Amino acid sequence: MLLKVRFSQGYNLIMQYLLVTNPWYGLILWVILYISDYYLTIYSARGFREIDHFQFEGSMELTPQFQKDVDSLNPVSKRHILLLIGSSLVLLIIWWITHLSIYMEWTYPLYLGMFLLLEVAVHFRHLRNIAMIREVRRNGGIEGKILYKQWFSYRNSANELYITATFFLLVALLTYSLFFFGGAIICCATAIKHARLAKKTKKAAQAAVTGGDARA
Repeated sequence: MLLKVRFSQGYNLIMQYLLVTNPWYGLILWVILYISDYYLTIYSARGFREIDHFQFEGSMELTPQFQKDVDSLNPVSKRHILLLIGSSLVLLIIWWITHLSIYMEWTYPLYLGMFLLLEVAVHFRHLRNIAMIREVRRNGGIEGKILYKQWFSYRNSANELYITATFFLLVALLTYSLFFFGGAIICCATAIKHARLAKKTKKAAQAAVTGGDARA
């Protein structure tokens, strides 16, 4: 009977049960992903400098509060530690609030998906960058230098996140999973944010060029 219910609902009930009834499983996954995100960013930033084919206007890091630490290749970021502690407390509070009523428990996977699956999407990007850096180190394949304008970096990020959000949404619909639906929501929201930053940054760059030409 359990197998029949599990198949009909389309997702693993045991994993769902563990994540919903105990906050520590989700919290441990969050801490691992959040820490590895930072160190993979540092690794990628160092790798891009070593192969010296890619340059980034402003910073390779898109999150403003981490740009200084990433640009300096700082192995320990106080801001990162503080945000990790704060976000972990928020996740525990969300679990506690959603468990105040039996009718709210089902919403916790939605919020947990927002935390975890955005990091999963970012990790896909890190793994792609690391694979490219290692390939260039070993075999070359790239000549010359490429400058990424800051607005283009934001736009590229937005496009990737829209694609990932669509994938998570399809998985959510096929598996009836609020966890993946939460991932789709947060990836789409972050994509919209980066698209707006791309537009804002591009306008600022164009205004600076226009202003410089006028002064000249």
